[in-house]
Amino acid sequence: MGSFLGKRGTLFRLLAVLLAATAIASACGSDGDSDDAAPVATTAAPAEETATTEAPETTEAPTTTATPTTTTEAPEVGPSQGGSASLAIEAEATGLRPWEDTCSSPCYNMMQSVFDPLVSQYHDGSYGPNIATSWESNEDYTVWTVQIEEGITFTDGTPLTAQTIADMFVVQQTGAASAGVIASANLSTVEATGDHEVTYTLSATNGPFMSVLSNPPLGFVFNPALVPAGDDDAMAAAAMAPTGIGTGPFIVTNRDVDNRTDMERNPNYWRVDSFGTQLPYLDSLSFHPIPDEGTRLDSLTSGTVTAMQTLRQATIRDARTMAEDGSLWMFEFQGNNSGGGMFNVLVPPYDDVRVRRGLLMSSRQDAVIAALGGEGISEPATQVFAKSSPFYSEAVA
Repeated sequence: MGSFLGKRGTLFRLLAVLLAATAIASACGSDGDSDDAAPVATTAAPAEETATTEAPETTEAPTTTATPTTTTEAPEVGPSQGGSASLAIEAEATGLRPWEDTCSSPCYNMMQSVFDPLVSQYHDGSYGPNIATSWESNEDYTVWTVQIEEGITFTDGTPLTAQTIADMFVVQQTGAASAGVIASANLSTVEATGDHEVTYTLSATNGPFMSVLSNPPLGFVFNPALVPAGDDDAMAAAAMAPTGIGTGPFIVTNRDVDNRTDMERNPNYWRVDSFGTQLPYLDSLSFHPIPDEGTRLDSLTSGTVTAMQTLRQATIRDARTMAEDGSLWMFEFQGNNSGGGMFNVLVPPYDDVRVRRGLLMSSRQDAVIAALGGEGISEPATQVFAKSSPFYSEAVA
């Protein structure tokens, strides 16, 4: 179980949703129970027959017409802009180059503040438009034609076009993070077939290819003009996310590795919310890598930071206790995260399937979870998908 915590009463509106992982756990949480009032059975008492005397005539009061009351619903008010947030994360980013730097969830949160993906992945696991507004494939899913949003600029004012995406591919082909993804996705070429149309050609069928464009190595849009081929100095500078490298909601203003990274709002960001308010809401955002779990939690409770992220069950347990007085706000999210052991099936006795089955069936997941501090936080898992996932299987649960 992962958790995102914030100090109550502090103004913070983070753009990115923080995802976390845990060991030997699947989705947790419960539906809220509501206690409806029990219906009361009533029986009308039988009326007794009584003698009555007819009432004398009366004069009726004049009829009046009630004045109708007109009510107007108050318009829904959207979020307001302004404020700042400081987020404590568990580790520093190795760099902020999507095509080059591999990193964990905290690093991705930093990247998502600077770069926009071509495709968005939603909370239910489905995919939808972002910079890529629409797409279609040929019959065997080897050619994908993608339309790109018009009017987007990088933070230095450089316009984003289809040629930008094609030029990105030149850099991505040799990227430490992206080269392997290109190979596994069967991607051969990326061409600008219009001002805002890109065609991806694959060497073999890949039905879910567009999902690849939601992840940093191939999906995060960057300005390739800032990293010309063979320019080692430019490549090194790109790790600090200079202005103009991305189209995202924030611009890096200070990068003090292993201490803090400061960002300011991109005043020309292209996205708006459902109320028509330009995103992001925050004026500024800072990330603070604090590897020690206790120190990170202390930094939140002391007000040094306004929010923190944790992947550790023991920290979630401690935070729950602290949140009982209402001073902390917690968001716990499991997602499709689970952990477990792996057998080397090439060496005895693990090369015998009976041994592997026996070890698996004799393991006590609840005891392992408790030893990790996750009792009451994480649930035993039988598969890599959470119960909330469309890919969860009751058959193997």
